[in-house]
Amino acid sequence: MTLAPDDRLDAREGISRGRIVWIDAARGICVLGVVLMHATLSLGFGVIDSTAGVFWRWVIDVMGPFRMPGLAMLSGLLLARRIRHGWADRSVRVSIATSYWLYAVWLLLFVLFAVFVGSAIWTGPIGGGTDLEAWQALLNQLVLPRTLLWYVLALAVWTALLTTLRRVDPALVLVGLTILSIAAAYLPVVDNNDQYRNIARYALFFAIGVYGSAWIRGRVAQRPGVTAGQAAGVTAVCAAIMVLGDNPDVAAVLSAPRDAAAALLLLTAVAIACRVGPVGRALAWIGRRTLPVYVMHGLLLEALLLSPLRNQLLGLPLVGALSPLIVTLAVAAVAVGVHALVIRTPLRVVFALPAPWRRRLAGGAG
Repeated sequence: MTLAPDDRLDAREGISRGRIVWIDAARGICVLGVVLMHATLSLGFGVIDSTAGVFWRWVIDVMGPFRMPGLAMLSGLLLARRIRHGWADRSVRVSIATSYWLYAVWLLLFVLFAVFVGSAIWTGPIGGGTDLEAWQALLNQLVLPRTLLWYVLALAVWTALLTTLRRVDPALVLVGLTILSIAAAYLPVVDNNDQYRNIARYALFFAIGVYGSAWIRGRVAQRPGVTAGQAAGVTAVCAAIMVLGDNPDVAAVLSAPRDAAAALLLLTAVAIACRVGPVGRALAWIGRRTLPVYVMHGLLLEALLLSPLRNQLLGLPLVGALSPLIVTLAVAAVAVGVHALVIRTPLRVVFALPAPWRRRLAGGAG
């Protein structure tokens, strides 16, 4: 899964170790940004009318154009070589199967949590009714996602789509996905849990990462300052028009260029920051462990919501105001620790495609 890819992929492409660091670091920032948003909502800061509440709402709003567009663009960048080779490259089949396997396994764990432990926010789209309805939700969501696991499924969908369209002019694909990204704002929706809209919206940024892989790597490596300045300009202009114009239709159209520029700005800014050795190494370390953080954080936050610890944490002075950040770091630490233990046991299949299946898809014995 490209949330935490094998560094050997980059080695085969002839990319130096120093250039891998910013990719891992940017991925780490994006995933921690996702966890921070969900931690903020879990703790109620999305609705709390206080100084801390206003601040954390502002933080997650500002991160919006950077978070998922940046993560999608990075995923496309990392899978570009496999997708360009098409279905003949067995590694692309492994990537798709791994993403879908992880999605199905963790969706099952979400259902088990909802049925046997309880349901609050993050398992709500599954456990909001009877136990029978929870199992029905599992079957339905194998096709139409409604939980925060949607991104794992999206990786399989996007990779399969672009691999199939690899002989189509990239310009046509990007135009089509731009239209789809804009149209996502108008797709029918039952409630905010209908995540198929996000799969439609963010496919564009994944494709930019795939088709623009060489260009992005080159710009970040050779002209990061200039690239960051240009990307910041486009982001600021689009954002200003969206805010000052106050027209939802205009905002829907401009969200695509704003978010593409914001994602590129994030990548270049991280690359510049990674020139400070300790910063780059610390962020890259997190970035190489994003898979367990992403798939586990929903259940860890749900456990927090169902325990008295949430209210106790909010009741502490200063700590309460900083609790979204504290919870984010704690969730990441627990996820990484659990992964380090589980990966050494037969239960590692919750984080990886079973080895016999992987070997068969890769063309080996098994």
